[in-house]
Amino acid sequence: MLKEQIVRQNNELQILFDISSAIHSSPRLEDVLQQSLLAILRTLRLKMGAIYLLKPDAHGRWTMVLAAQHGFSSTLIQKIRSFHVSDDWIGPGRLKNPVAWLKREQLFFPALRDRMAAEDIQEIIRIALFTQKGILGLLYVANHGALQIRHDRREFLTTLGQQIGVAIENAQLFESVERAKTELEISFDAIQHSIFLLESSGRILRVNRTTEKTYGMREGLLGRKYWEVLYQTEEPPGGCPIRQCLMSRRPVHKEGPHPRWGGFYRFYAFPVLNLSSQLDRIVYYEKDETEARKLEQRIHQTERLQSLGTLAAGIAHEIRNPLATINFNAQMLQREVPLNENQSQMLADLIQEVRKIDNIVREVLNFAKPREPQFLPSNLNDIVRYCHNLSKVHIRKAKIDLTLSLDPSMPEIIMDSDQIGQVVMNLMINAVEAMPQGGRMEVQTRVEPAAGRVVLSVKDTGEGILPEDEGRIFDPFFTRKAEGTGLGLSICRRILERHGAHMEVESQVGQGSVFRVVFPMMKKNDRPPVEETIN
Repeated sequence: MLKEQIVRQNNELQILFDISSAIHSSPRLEDVLQQSLLAILRTLRLKMGAIYLLKPDAHGRWTMVLAAQHGFSSTLIQKIRSFHVSDDWIGPGRLKNPVAWLKREQLFFPALRDRMAAEDIQEIIRIALFTQKGILGLLYVANHGALQIRHDRREFLTTLGQQIGVAIENAQLFESVERAKTELEISFDAIQHSIFLLESSGRILRVNRTTEKTYGMREGLLGRKYWEVLYQTEEPPGGCPIRQCLMSRRPVHKEGPHPRWGGFYRFYAFPVLNLSSQLDRIVYYEKDETEARKLEQRIHQTERLQSLGTLAAGIAHEIRNPLATINFNAQMLQREVPLNENQSQMLADLIQEVRKIDNIVREVLNFAKPREPQFLPSNLNDIVRYCHNLSKVHIRKAKIDLTLSLDPSMPEIIMDSDQIGQVVMNLMINAVEAMPQGGRMEVQTRVEPAAGRVVLSVKDTGEGILPEDEGRIFDPFFTRKAEGTGLGLSICRRILERHGAHMEVESQVGQGSVFRVVFPMMKKNDRPPVEETIN
């Protein structure tokens, strides 16, 4: 009797030790359950066992789902995979009997009863796996063999169920943390802006994938000082948002051109304090809003053009009527009144200036109320060649070396070829006028299928645009030329807007300018959005 008691105690200690080893050997729930089950069956020399975990099904009902097993065939596993339990089982203290000995006839899986009969197993033991929060699952073992477990070991089996329950809870908590960490990693890498996690010393701890694409592989970034990467300097420059955040321990927001890439960016630096309220980390990210800024400027420009167009149309109509009267009366005086040479010249000058005013009024009306475009399939390369033929004599006289670089894969796109020809001609003439001493001009077309667009660019080596003028060159009546109305680029922009296209400009004073016209690649059945005409 004493020997049997010692054997049982040793077996119980061995089971508890093996379960403890399983808990610490792997944080994965599947490993903990399988190793715990095998430890129990091996030590007690039992043939079969299974562990079920409590989970809600798709309909919200509580279900015991098979999570670990030993001794069952694949066919039998499919027949005992899950079963529903009542709500009376759920919650702390609901199950009054955590350990139960069940006769074979009490089991509700017929296939399992048949298997137990074939193995001459009369009963199984059901052990609740629980914590203070309630039941997490059930352990079933076939009670047979020389070390058959009797009812006097109920306390030990309850302790066993509680220990495995704690192990399940810890493993589920670990999986929850790992899942949250993975989701955070995915979210971190999915952000389409460059993000840096920095030590308080300025050393880079982590970056996301967008940062890798922008600055290079993370292996070459981690561990470096941030100013070496962001600014390529030996120390942080003045006005650095990260430096200001380190000094003030407050969030810092700045905007402006990027120190390496130019354009327009927003920069954010946020302090991360530890439990002692000391600065521990800095989260820094930069948001490229260059395209958004350009779009915003185009929208504002369009709104200004619409307002000015309405005003200009009204003024032009008011001017045209008295102007016609002046022109008519001046011509009548020229024909019917005897004038000396000086008077005749003065009247001729008057008529010439009236015609100049009439031309200006006509341009204003074309700007305010352009004709409706006739959208037809056209080839941009053909339009460029046509404009080149019209202007080549003028270009040659101006001592301009012109290069045409036309993409042979250019498809037909839907446009009004006359109006787009007006845009191309205007850009080419502007380029010539920007090079009064001669220079080089390149007119290029290219197809960008990935971006779904076609690009026309006119590049010159002229005087360039003053920085203070870059935001005004599309304004109506703005010009620095001795002659001209300043409506050329405004009319071009209006034409492009009616084609769903837009214009971009890059310029450096003394080095030249590049005007790019971006067209969407539209199918033959498509039509660009046409704005409402101004009445």
